[in-house]
Amino acid sequence: MNFRTAKLMFAATLAAAGLSVSLASPAAAAPAYCTASKYGNGATAYCYASASGTQFRAVAYCRYLTPSGSFDYSNFYGAWRTQGDPGNSTVACGAGWSFLSPNAQTR
Repeated sequence: MNFRTAKLMFAATLAAAGLSVSLASPAAAAPAYCTASKYGNGATAYCYASASGTQFRAVAYCRYLTPSGSFDYSNFYGAWRTQGDPGNSTVACGAGWSFLSPNAQTR
């Protein structure tokens, strides 16, 4: 195999890997030291003091059935909270939306 062919194969492999990552499901594990769970028609999240000082919020991934019969998907976000403080972040899916999965986001 010559150098040009090897470069093309490597580039194709990287492109395929990038495509598979971009098509990944939005349902993912909560960040380290955080828990997220279903709460009514939405999500609740809490992040422990292990990463104190950072902020977190609940994320609810939801689905909406449109009048044409197709589905729209969206994330709904709770209020930012300081990690380690008492209290969860909670969020509900919008009116007419169905809850699919919970998660937490940190910054």
